[in-house]
Amino acid sequence: MDRRSFAISLAAAIAAPLTARAQSFVFLDYTQEALDKAYDQRVWAPNATEIIERYATDSAAVRKKYPPQSERYGESDAEMLDIFAPAGAKGLPVMVFIHGGAWRALTKSDASAPAPTFVENGCIYVALDFAVIPKVRLPEMAAQCRRALLWLHKNIARFGGDPEKIFVSGHSSGGHLCGAMLTTDWAALGGPKNLLKGGVAMSGMYELHPVMLSVRSSYVKISQEELAALSAMRHLDKIACDVLVVFGDKETPEFQRQSNEFATALAGMGRLAGKIMLPGRNHFVVPEELNDAKTQVSQAVLAMMKR
Repeated sequence: MDRRSFAISLAAAIAAPLTARAQSFVFLDYTQEALDKAYDQRVWAPNATEIIERYATDSAAVRKKYPPQSERYGESDAEMLDIFAPAGAKGLPVMVFIHGGAWRALTKSDASAPAPTFVENGCIYVALDFAVIPKVRLPEMAAQCRRALLWLHKNIARFGGDPEKIFVSGHSSGGHLCGAMLTTDWAALGGPKNLLKGGVAMSGMYELHPVMLSVRSSYVKISQEELAALSAMRHLDKIACDVLVVFGDKETPEFQRQSNEFATALAGMGRLAGKIMLPGRNHFVVPEELNDAKTQVSQAVLAMMKR
C-alpha cells in the first residue's frame, strides 16, 4: 500500500466510528429511543393517571359550586366553551384555558378546576372544548381554538368580560396550541391585530420539528408546511403581548428545553412576562398551580391580567 492509500484508509477508519455514532442520533444528542422517552411524560411521572383523574374530580366540584355558562362558538358539536364569571360581572379581564392531553384526550370538563382563582379575584375564566385526534387533524384543532377566541372577542361582553382584555393559557399540547394562538395573524382572520393581551404557556412544545421525529408522529400526521405554520418559535414576530412561561423541573428534558428556549427568545424580544420553573413538579401537576390563587404562578397570572 502506498502512502496516499494508507492515509485514505486511516482517515476512513477514524471517521467510520464517528459517522456511525452520529447516525445513531436523530436529534441533538438523542437516539430514537431517548427522543421517544423525552416526549413521553408518563415515563417521567409514574403518578400521571392519578393526577389526570384528579383533573376530572376537582373540576366537577368546581362546576357544582360555580355552574358555568356553556356556549357554542362553532358549527361542530365539539366547538363549545364554558364561561365562569362572578355575579354582576362587567368589563372584567378574561382568561381562556386550552387543555392538554397529547392532542388526543381530555375535554373542557377536565379544565374547570382553575376557575375559582379567577372568579374570586375579579376575572372571568373560560375553558375551551375542541375536537381532538383522530376526529380531526392538528391544523383543525388550532383553527377551532382560533374560532373560539374570535367568538369570545365578539361576545364576551354579554357575559361581563372586556373584549379588550382577553388572555390565553394552555398546558402541554394545550401549551403548544397557546403558542399557536399567540403567533396567529388575527387581522387576517377579521379580528384586531392585538386580540390577545397576554399569554401563559405551560409545559408546551413551541417547535414541532423534534416532536415529529419522536413517537408522537405515529398519530400526529402533518406536512412540513403545517409543521412550520404551527411552530410558535418560527413566528415570534407575530407575538404582540407579554408571555409567562411555566414548567416543572421534573418534566422530560425536551419539555424543559422547549420552555427554556421559548422563554429565552421572548426575553430577547422584550416579551417575556416571566419564567417560572417549579421545583419538584412533574408535567402533570403544573396546571394545578392555577387551582390555588396563592401560588406563585396564580399571583403572576393575576398580576398580568390586572396590570
